[in-house]
Amino acid sequence: MAEERAGRTVRSGRPPRAGFRGWRRIAVAAALVLVACVCAMWPSADAGRDPAATAATVAPLAAPSSVPGCELGTYVNDLYDLDPAKRVFSARLYLWSICADPKLDPLPTAAFTNADDPEKGDPVLTSEAGRFRDLMLLQGTFRQDWDVRAFPFDRQRIEVLVTAAAESRTFRMLPDNVNSTYNREIRPAGWRITGFRLEPAQRVYPTNFGDVTLPPGATSTYSRIRVQIDLARDDPTVFWKLTGPLFLMVLVVTATFLLPAHTEALGMGERLNSLQSRLAMLAGGLFVVMLNMQQVNTVITSTVGLTLLDWLHLLTLGFLLLAVVATVLSWRWTVHGGSPDQAGRWNRLVATAGLAGYLAITLALVWSFAARAG
Repeated sequence: MAEERAGRTVRSGRPPRAGFRGWRRIAVAAALVLVACVCAMWPSADAGRDPAATAATVAPLAAPSSVPGCELGTYVNDLYDLDPAKRVFSARLYLWSICADPKLDPLPTAAFTNADDPEKGDPVLTSEAGRFRDLMLLQGTFRQDWDVRAFPFDRQRIEVLVTAAAESRTFRMLPDNVNSTYNREIRPAGWRITGFRLEPAQRVYPTNFGDVTLPPGATSTYSRIRVQIDLARDDPTVFWKLTGPLFLMVLVVTATFLLPAHTEALGMGERLNSLQSRLAMLAGGLFVVMLNMQQVNTVITSTVGLTLLDWLHLLTLGFLLLAVVATVLSWRWTVHGGSPDQAGRWNRLVATAGLAGYLAITLALVWSFAARAG
């Protein structure tokens, strides 16, 4: 009886089940390696953050009250052409200065540090209650560092920088937050305004600019006002437009593993043709993901680290590569006469575990970036 069983095993050409278990261990190990890589590269709250840039956001101590100065205020009339990819935005605003002495007026000589060729309107000089006011229109494109790693949950703070021409030891600017505001009808495309303020700061240069009254190697400090506008995304559909091809591809790949392509009713040639078609579709899926990644980079570009969309693309590529590995193992199992029932169970296991793992990591990534942005 034992000899007859052995003979049937040899005639069928099927390997023992231990071979299937061996391939399953290899696939599980590959999945664990992918999860380990994701955990090792997991984005942290401080990833890509420049300590110097973080320190620069803290406003230094104000100049002594004995230093003469003027109040500076603004009304933001329009905000448009917000372009994180090009790292710029455009604005139209009114600036005014209020001084006790018109000779102290900073607007004629002030530098708009992050502006590209700003257009200045003619000043309007008036005198009220013994104080002098200078009102000027400013319009232009302003450079801005955008942190879009958490897109579409990112919140931005854009700034217009106004720097006085006189050193802070002889002159200072004070923010007129009481009268400063913005046009409530401003509706930047895809954004909403969540905050507005004027912040006093100082710009320190590591040089004395040749001033012989200062010691060699001394620094120069200038008073600065930061016109800050806080923004939040207001168009979640953009996220789904950019990630839709990824999620659709994952669902299609999962469906191919659930099709009854490994049954006793199908011949060897039909099974191999099915696997060959799956490999061709996976190759096309890899191409679609890479093409979609390039298109996303034209819309969302980060210079400080990987964005949420970058992580989702890398995760989808990993999912497709694991699907390729699973298909190759299934091909080898079929060629060596493996049981179709075992191959079917293997495909269902890979589809279920792969989709569950993909969804879990995707949700964890979205939650991580959303929590950091909030």
